[in-house]
Amino acid sequence: MTSETAPLPFFDTHAHLNLLPPEVPAAEAYRRARDRGLVGLVNIGTRLESSRESVELASSLPGVWATVGIHPSEAATLTASRLTELSLLVGSPRVVGVGETGLDSADMAETPLEVQEASLRAHIALARDRNLPLILHCREAFAPLFSVLDGETLSPRRGVFHCFTGSREEAFGALDRGFFLSFSGIVTFKSAGALREILPLIPADRILLETDCPYLAPVPYRGKTNEPAYLPETLQACATARNEPPLSFARRILDNTREFFAIDI
Repeated sequence: MTSETAPLPFFDTHAHLNLLPPEVPAAEAYRRARDRGLVGLVNIGTRLESSRESVELASSLPGVWATVGIHPSEAATLTASRLTELSLLVGSPRVVGVGETGLDSADMAETPLEVQEASLRAHIALARDRNLPLILHCREAFAPLFSVLDGETLSPRRGVFHCFTGSREEAFGALDRGFFLSFSGIVTFKSAGALREILPLIPADRILLETDCPYLAPVPYRGKTNEPAYLPETLQACATARNEPPLSFARRILDNTREFFAIDI
């Protein structure tokens, strides 16, 4: 295989292999992604059960790491005993972050803001105590999320706003607080012109890429179950938006990933 046809190297920083449907086995999806250039993957915990599954996947698949946490929509399930178990899971050598945590305005009817904020603060404390980055979910809740972050002592490693879809002002609000921004297949959507306009403004060393699989399949796979193998489409779209050669952009993102997760890949 020549360098012209070699696949671009990529790292999926936010995936949910354990949530893939039965017809898309995690191990097979992982192999397909490796064939397309996948270097590594972080599987994200969203509940106690999925956090356990993420650690198990990271122990069984090479090049896979895990995070543990409770999604804001599940914040009411974070009891003292479950927080203790999360704390124990964080001790796994394959765990490289805390979350998915954050705030989600769409869930506030079912999970009130104060419940989400209490869970978020518990995750912030866990990340700070273990010196790990936070994996932040934010849907139409940047102002209250920034307010919580500003009122807490954060891990020196801060964290990432995953699947970023906010405004320019929200992007720089996150960047100014020391966070990374991660972009998903949404950047390939026809409706995401404003997001593509923001991409060239983001410092090159503060960008990560993700699939958020099995959700948010990029063009041309919309309507299908998303897989890590589809991340090159997102990488290409981001490189085009930034007017950068895809290979040099891909290498820059790998450097960012190494720094962010403190892993050797």
